[in-house]
Amino acid sequence: MKRCYDKDLIETYLKQTKYESIIRGLQEDLFVAQYEKGEFVTMPLQQEHLFQIIIQGSVSIYFIRDDGSVYSLANCRKNDLLGEMEIFPHQLRNVYAESNDDVICLALSIGTSKNALLENCQFLQLICESLTQKMESVTTIDAAPASLKQRVLTYMKYKCSKGELKGLQRAAFHLNCSARQLQRILNQYEADGIVAKTGKGTYKLTISPSFSSER
Repeated sequence: MKRCYDKDLIETYLKQTKYESIIRGLQEDLFVAQYEKGEFVTMPLQQEHLFQIIIQGSVSIYFIRDDGSVYSLANCRKNDLLGEMEIFPHQLRNVYAESNDDVICLALSIGTSKNALLENCQFLQLICESLTQKMESVTTIDAAPASLKQRVLTYMKYKCSKGELKGLQRAAFHLNCSARQLQRILNQYEADGIVAKTGKGTYKLTISPSFSSER
């Protein structure tokens, strides 16, 4: 993510949103966040939580189960909001937001602006509307069908530290398959140059697969 604090650019983007009147009072705390295609806009355990309004581009929000199954939650575009849940104490785990293309957002740090946000009635109404729309979407969506091969890549990308799978038996348990099946898939991915063997029962992704286009 790249940040820009240019006041003229912030003013330009602020006028492009339909929420200008609601967040103008927070203008001093706003900055421009720029993301490249495939970059995470939000992810679990990130150090700084941001509230963001999409100005340009689109973002896929999805939930990754421990077995590598992918649940698509929403596909957000201009004027959609990100980071609403982070304003409140209880947050969803295993939820990721990934940019489908180059994305520009107006953003502010929730840590420094939380009190001002919670005291703004118009802002809270905006949050309720956004979360309601996302909940309506969630109730009509099932897990995206995925083969074991696809789930192995998902598991390595999202569930393994730095994309490195350690321990075939443990990984096979989470993926609901046998260690022999997993080994066969990893051998094929190694031959294709998608993963590299780094030790006994240890494999590391050599590419960063994106799943946003599949949802």
